[in-house]
Amino acid sequence: MNKRWTFLFVVAVVVTLSIVTILNRPTEKDFKKWLQEEYMIDCNEDCSIIEVESVSGDITERIKFTDASGTYSPGIFTLRINRQYKSLDDPLQIKQIDVIGFNGRFYPLHNNDEF
Repeated sequence: MNKRWTFLFVVAVVVTLSIVTILNRPTEKDFKKWLQEEYMIDCNEDCSIIEVESVSGDITERIKFTDASGTYSPGIFTLRINRQYKSLDDPLQIKQIDVIGFNGRFYPLHNNDEF
C-alpha cells in the first residue's frame, strides 16, 4: 500500500508541474514585451517589422528592419522563435534573433549578436 501512495504522489507532482509549465508558456505578446525590455526594440503586432535605435557618436537614428526569414515553433512547453531581419535602408545589414521561451521567460540561444 505504501508503494501505491508514493507512486500516486509522484504522478500527481509530475502532472501538476506539467500543467503549470503549459499554462506559463510564453506567447507572441510576451515575445514583443521581452524584445522591448531586453533590447529596447519596438515591433509591430506580429514583430515582422522591428525598429532599433542606433547610436554613433552624437547621432541617434532609428533603423527599421523587416522580417526576411525565420521560424516560429510553438510547442506544448516551449515557444521557439528564430528570425532574421534585413534593414530597409541597407539590405546587407542583417540582424538575427534566436530565442526559446520556457515557463514565462525567454532565453537567447546565440549570444554572439549585438542585438
